[in-house]
This record gives sequence, C-alpha cells and structure tokens, in this order.
Amino acid sequence: MKFWLICDYRENYTNYANLGTNTMYNDHPSIKNINEILTAINSLGYDCDYFGGIPELINAIDTKRTFENCIFLNFTDGMDQQYSRVQAPALLDILNVPYSGSGVFQSVIMNNKHFCKKALLKLGIDMPKSCVVSHDMPINLKIVEEMHFPLFVKPNCSGSSLGISASCVCHSKDEVLLKTSELLDNFDEVIIEEYVKGIDVTNYLIGNTNSYLVNNIVTAELFDNSPYAIYGIEEKQNKLRKLYLDNEYLPKDIVEKTKKQSVMIAHTLGVHDICRIDYRINLSTQNISFIEINSAPRFSSTSEIGFIASKNNVTFSNMVQYYICLLYTSDAADDLIG
Repeated sequence: MKFWLICDYRENYTNYANLGTNTMYNDHPSIKNINEILTAINSLGYDCDYFGGIPELINAIDTKRTFENCIFLNFTDGMDQQYSRVQAPALLDILNVPYSGSGVFQSVIMNNKHFCKKALLKLGIDMPKSCVVSHDMPINLKIVEEMHFPLFVKPNCSGSSLGISASCVCHSKDEVLLKTSELLDNFDEVIIEEYVKGIDVTNYLIGNTNSYLVNNIVTAELFDNSPYAIYGIEEKQNKLRKLYLDNEYLPKDIVEKTKKQSVMIAHTLGVHDICRIDYRINLSTQNISFIEINSAPRFSSTSEIGFIASKNNVTFSNMVQYYICLLYTSDAADDLIG
C-alpha cells in the first residue's frame, strides 16, 4: 500500500504575521510540519511520499493520472479561497481515489460556522444564536437587536483565528456594523453571534463512530485576564496560552459530558477519521456551548495533538500510527471512496 501525503504549505501563501517579525503565519501547515508527518509515517515502515497540494491534484485530473493500491492522506486546508477545506475532498473524489478525512458534503458543512450550527439544532445542545452576513446577504438589524449583547463578529468560513481580535467583541449595534464592514473587506462571509462567557475548550477526535482512538479535551487558559479575553491571530501566532489535558483543569463530569457530546456531533455530521470541536465552557453554570468544528485540524508535534501525545507519554510517530491504522485495510479504502 502506497500513501500519498496531500498538503498545501504555509510558505506559499499570504503572511498574516505582524509586521516587523520574522514569523510566517497563515491558515496552513509549514513545510517543517509536512516533513514531520512524512518522516513519522516512513519511520513506521510505511511507503509514503509528498504528493503536493491543490495545484498538483488539479494537474493530476487534467493529465488523467490513475492510481492503484494507494491512499491519499489529506492534511491540507486547501488554498486561500472561501470553503478551501472542501477543495481536496472534491478533487480526490474526481480522481476516484481513497483518502483520509471527511468527504465533500461533510467538509462544506463544517467549513461554515453558522450553517453547521443549524445542522445540529435537533441535538438540543447549547449554541450561541447567530446570523450570517455577506456582500449578497446584508446584515439583518432586527435579528441583531434580538440577540443578547455583547456580540462576537468573525469570519464565517476561516480558521486559525484569522480576522479575530479583541475588537471582535461588540457592545452596540454601531460596533457590530463597523466590525462587520471591516471584515467584509477581507472575507466573503461574516458570522455575528452572541458572545459566550467562559474558557476555551477543544475536543480532538481521531476515529469513527464505533471506535475513537483519540478523544481528549484540551483547555486553554489565556494569559489575558480581561473580561473578554480573546484568542486572536496575535495570541495564536505567539501561543499566548497555557494548555491542560482533560480533568487537569475541568471537573471530570464536565470532561465526560463534553466528550460524549463531541461524539454525538461528529456522528450527526458524518465526520470521517478526524476533527476538532471547539467549545466555550462556563464553569460557574457548567454550561457547554458548541462554537465550531474543524474538519482538518492541525496535526503536528506543536499543536493540540502533539500536546495530547506528550501528556499521554506517546510519541508523535505513535500518534500518526493511530491515524494510519484507521485506513490501512482494503475495507477502509473502499469505504473512503464511498
């Protein structure tokens, strides 16, 4: 079995890091990250090469390339267009090859924060009220006025905290209008939702409905102690937070309830192989609020999955092994094509 690693790397795209720094930052993994995954897979005895990213997949379709006895490992966020995480599944389906991760429809839903919440309404879980705005869908002030302030305004289809800063917390209608207009200069869609007071929590899942090899909660304590502490692009770029695993920070019953809810969300959305679900948890009320889900979470020794590995005394290569073992059967490959 041959593995092809699909990933578009950071150094090829726009740098959103603060001016005056030597840091390269955007919604893509770095070349170093790609090489780390590649080295780990080959160290486990598998045959794996880097295939390229979205341009290389398009070229493979244009040149009518065919592939046998292989699985494509999808670690890409796509390119820089809206709904970029949908690009790889769509192209891999056209090539008719098995691949890791969720399919086209599931990726579309997860890539849209507002409509993803709509898809989960029947679960009865707590979610902040929201509305979506675009150049073709003007802001509905009546809906905004019916929400409870403060409101949080952010890009609807982007990740990696792009477009997010403390100014996204809006305390009036005028602030909402100003922030929405500002974000629409750079993003196609904006989501306006009620701000949820609490601590940032993410639930990382590797596995599928009947078996999750990884189901861990990572709580992020921000260094900013202001009333509306936000993990924006600057904070994420500089990793300005302290992480805790499972009940190192949260009560055990909250951890178990969150994990159970995450499995229910992943099952409802038809997630395949991997995802990361973000929450805000209010410890005073024990309220668990679903915020969003990521279909292509960062997979590196310095991201949440690396933190989970180190806390469990597992090497990064072993964590890669957990991911690979989901795919290394002919039945799994057939299921992925479907």
